[in-house]
Amino acid sequence: MEKITINRPVVWKAVVTDQLRKELHQELERAINRLDMEIQQLEFQAKRILPDLERQNLKRAMEMRQQIEEEKQKRHETRERFAGQIQDVSNLTTGEEIARGTLESWAEVSIGDDLRKILYVEIVTKDNQVVELREGRSES
Repeated sequence: MEKITINRPVVWKAVVTDQLRKELHQELERAINRLDMEIQQLEFQAKRILPDLERQNLKRAMEMRQQIEEEKQKRHETRERFAGQIQDVSNLTTGEEIARGTLESWAEVSIGDDLRKILYVEIVTKDNQVVELREGRSES
């Protein structure tokens, strides 16, 4: 066998611009709104289900209330984390690169190839336009 095709991670980086800050802010606001709706749903379910359950099985009702409160607490904590991230987004420096995620691509590897160059790949975008493709780790 002379070559093989592999699946490799591709790091997606974005150059910080006003547009990117706005997009990130909107994404976080939507996530916070979704969490607020989930919290309201949990509260509604608790008000609807728990009174009947308390009459039937008090122990089970207490367990259910505890479970609902834990779920609400998880969502409140996530909401607070997102609120902090909104502040972080505001503090990003225009022109700096930030990681946006990891994608995947296929690559062909042959005998004698420099594996570091093949395995480390980046896509850099600016306002959703690809501005640079990078191979290999930068020597820093």
